[in-house]
Formats: sequence, structure tokens, C-alpha cells
Amino acid sequence: MRAEIQTEAGACCGSYGPGHQLHWTQWKAAASSPVTPVNRVAVDGTSIELLLAGEADPLRWGHHDPARLEAALRADSRIVASTQMRALRVDGYWFNCAPEGANLELCG
Repeated sequence: MRAEIQTEAGACCGSYGPGHQLHWTQWKAAASSPVTPVNRVAVDGTSIELLLAGEADPLRWGHHDPARLEAALRADSRIVASTQMRALRVDGYWFNCAPEGANLELCG
């Protein structure tokens, strides 16, 4: 069974693939993995550029629903990244990210 989550644009996403929904098993692994504070996040379409604390070079990932991610980033939030699981946590919201260059289609 695939869960369908409505995106900001009103479309439904039923994918747990990289860059889409975060399955509970992925969340559990990400929540128990080491995380690194994120100093800066820039969103450009489905591309995400992260500057991790203590790093000079940015990390580049992707997410299929940039509007949802940008809405979460508007709040004054603590942002951390699990590089091991390629997951981004903005306050209590987790985002499953895809590697740079992955072919992400916007849902809807």
C-alpha cells in the first residue's frame, strides 16, 4: 500500500523514493543517526544547497516539493542534516532528499 500525501500545489505524492516522502523506517534510521547543524539552506526549484556547520563547501541535494520545504524554512527553526540518511530536519519536520543530479519530477 502506498500512502498519498497532498503537496502544497494540491497534487498527491505516493513515492518513498529519494527526494519524496520519508517512510517511517527511514525516519527511524535518520532520527537515530548522527546529525550536523545546517548554517544555511538555499532552495532553487527541486535543488537544495546546504552549508553544514564546520564545512567550507556546500552539500547539494534535491527534494520534489520545494514549496513545502520553503514553507518549513520560513520559521525560525533549528535545521540539521543526517548526511548518512540524506535527510533534512527542520524543527520537527523531516525531508527525504535525493542525491545531487537525481531526476526529480514535481508531483502534479
